[in-house]
Amino acid sequence: MTSIQEALRPFGITRCYKGFSHVCYSIELAVADDLRMESVTKEIYMATAAHFGCKWTVVERNIRTVVARAWQVNSDLLIRMAGYPLDGAPTASEFIEIVSSYIIRNSAPQP
Repeated sequence: MTSIQEALRPFGITRCYKGFSHVCYSIELAVADDLRMESVTKEIYMATAAHFGCKWTVVERNIRTVVARAWQVNSDLLIRMAGYPLDGAPTASEFIEIVSSYIIRNSAPQP
């Protein structure tokens, strides 16, 4: 969880954001099992909603709010993390994939 929080901090996304817990938990699920990205609504949004006792649409909305903030504060870093050009802010599911892949890449042992 610490690496997720560290990855979000350069975007100004801290525990003060309402969606912070939702986005951290969602990214944690994606890092734990990348196959969840094949069915984001069911495997990530719904699982996160069940964990926090809310609707999956609330989870998605909160993540979209976090994505908008990340794009506004540091779009250059988000593009570097993605590793490919972004024409605009990514979707909520793209953001989860970008950050989780970045964390996985950077936590892998270096040869």
